[in-house]
Amino acid sequence: MPEEINRLMDLQVVDQKLQELEQSLASIAGRVEQLRGDTQKNQAELDRLTEQDQQVAAARKKAERELAEGEARIRNKRMRLNLIRNDKELQALSHEVEALKEDNARLEAELLGLMDGADGRTARITELTEAIAKGRTELAEAEKEIAAQVEELKETIAKHRKDREAIATSIQPALLSRYDMIFNRRGGIAVVLAKDGTCKGCRMRLPPQFYNEIQKHLGIHYCPNCQRILYYERTLQA
Repeated sequence: MPEEINRLMDLQVVDQKLQELEQSLASIAGRVEQLRGDTQKNQAELDRLTEQDQQVAAARKKAERELAEGEARIRNKRMRLNLIRNDKELQALSHEVEALKEDNARLEAELLGLMDGADGRTARITELTEAIAKGRTELAEAEKEIAAQVEELKETIAKHRKDREAIATSIQPALLSRYDMIFNRRGGIAVVLAKDGTCKGCRMRLPPQFYNEIQKHLGIHYCPNCQRILYYERTLQA
């Protein structure tokens, strides 16, 4: 039985290394994805602000044109006021002038509103344009830089998988299956030392009789609390 425990411990070493390598691979890929995601996010905001800027520019141009036309109409009607001698016509034309002045005041307020956010939007567009250019450069460099790292990691992972397969074939299928379940559920630690009457995986005190049985190496024992596979330190010397 000590031999089987030793095989499980060898397997755990390989599995932990595989886990570390796969996390490194995921981390590298994650860095590239983050750079790509940031660039896409900035591009989406830039597109939105650019479209908004174009719409505001069109609205501003329209308001400026209408304001200029309104000013021209006011001038024309004021010139007519000087020529009219009929009080009724004079009063009607004065009302028209006042209405035009109100329209122009509204257009002026609209223009001011359109101009208010222009500077901030322009600054943000410039900032985003620079950030996107920088992000694309960093992304290209990162993709080039990690290409070799990714290939090296994949080769190392493949080698460790072969080592794992060689060890796994020497372990009983039912025990291997249980080991795999514990390894995945317990943070990559499935086989732990039982020492001084305690499970070193969860620190729980083991029943004395149970601890004595572990020391005899007559079977596979599992911690009653965390379910990890327990071994006694002399197992390593067998």
